[in-house]
Amino acid sequence: MRKSILFIVMAALFFMAVSGFTQSTQDQLKQIRSTIIEKADGREFYIHTVKRGQTLYMISKAYGVDINEVIKENPQVKEGIKADQKIRIPIEKQKSSMDQLLTEPVPEKKVLTPGHKPPVAKMDTLPHAKQALSHLKDTVKTKSVYKVALMLPLYLSEVDAIDPEAMPANPNEAYKSLQFIQFYEGFRLALDSLEKAGLKLKLYVYDVAKDTVATKQMLAKPELKNMNLIIGMLYQRNFQLVADYAEKNNINIVNPITERSELVKGNPRVFKVNPARSAQPTQLANYLEKSFSDARILILRDGQYKEKEASEQLKRECLERKLNVAFVEGLSATVNSFLREKENVVIAYTNSTSYILELTRRMYELRNEFSLTLVGLPLWGKIEGLETEYMVGLHTHIMAPYFIDYQNQEVRRFVGKFQEMYKTDPDPLAFQGYDIAQYFLTALWKSGTNFQAYLPPASNKYLQTAFEFKGSSGNGFENQHWEIYKFDNYTRTRVN
Repeated sequence: MRKSILFIVMAALFFMAVSGFTQSTQDQLKQIRSTIIEKADGREFYIHTVKRGQTLYMISKAYGVDINEVIKENPQVKEGIKADQKIRIPIEKQKSSMDQLLTEPVPEKKVLTPGHKPPVAKMDTLPHAKQALSHLKDTVKTKSVYKVALMLPLYLSEVDAIDPEAMPANPNEAYKSLQFIQFYEGFRLALDSLEKAGLKLKLYVYDVAKDTVATKQMLAKPELKNMNLIIGMLYQRNFQLVADYAEKNNINIVNPITERSELVKGNPRVFKVNPARSAQPTQLANYLEKSFSDARILILRDGQYKEKEASEQLKRECLERKLNVAFVEGLSATVNSFLREKENVVIAYTNSTSYILELTRRMYELRNEFSLTLVGLPLWGKIEGLETEYMVGLHTHIMAPYFIDYQNQEVRRFVGKFQEMYKTDPDPLAFQGYDIAQYFLTALWKSGTNFQAYLPPASNKYLQTAFEFKGSSGNGFENQHWEIYKFDNYTRTRVN
């Protein structure tokens, strides 16, 4: 099994190297750069003419300049930019940041050349390994060596069908065998880190797919009864089979992906990592109480939005915290409810893209008359067409199950180590694999196989989320933590 996994990792590295020869986003951005250079006050500047559809954020990335530097040289752009406007871009900042990625800054990416073998040395211990230990009780009897089963849909039988001579633009999406490999790679880096800190563990990797017959055959393997933890990225019916097996054999099992809360019902061994939707109102109300205790809070509901319980729960939670909250129906009613003497926080419950775009436009037009903050649901993070200037101008906050802050030093360090080991950039699955391994393997190591009695407190020391598990008698545990990030000075920043 170890050789099979190594083969898949090597295949993934080669494919990422090949895809690196296609035009990158940064290359595309370079094409919009101006060739006109002017000198002023002993300094050189590009003179950029804004084209329709360009944003200030896009322009700053094209020239590799921090957006704050652009604003500093062009104070008028704080109010937004428009087509045919000319702005000055300082040249001296170009070299230090031109190699940053489009979305966030990360260390320089390395390219794998044909015949190159990945390094076999393990990564240095990251701060997570030591920091996580201080929150865990070590008075419980523990094992000298733990056994963990990692179940992933690797589709090893389809590896031979991959043609490295005819690579698609997105190999991870095109080939099932590569779709989940980065979860394993991130998991492996966390395990290496914990092993350096002293953990002794045997990892068993199983290739699983939709076939329930194959899953039952896997569960017949005698070594599975000796597992101390199962982490299963499984399809729904297959996970239920494995979860029942885990409960029968007193093994904790982790589901990294499902959104279904009913998964934890009736099985005290299940841990659901994706946060509960029912926890959104409480998490948001806690943040509003902390950051907007004196604000006018308006809960806007689109007439077509069917899930009214969440908004009603949010209002109840806000009233319990003695916040100034009210429902509003429609855009006109929302605007008419704004107060000039207070901060106005609008929480918009809508799934309609057109409604969201119109709401942001209307509110942006009023930003100089009222103090406005806009809060969006997790869906907002996936909507195309939202103007960055609008998001920044409205101090927009968005809730999300995960958020990766590429300004964070530990995130950047992880990216660098991942690139060094696998010669490609980590995608969200890599961060998830790393965080899950850090949390659950550390809990297993320091608190034993029944670690649910000694779960560490919630913290933001992980790369893309926090873990705040809640359980009830006879049921499993579900993460309650939702990330909240805001658009601040043309960057996205975690606020909770």
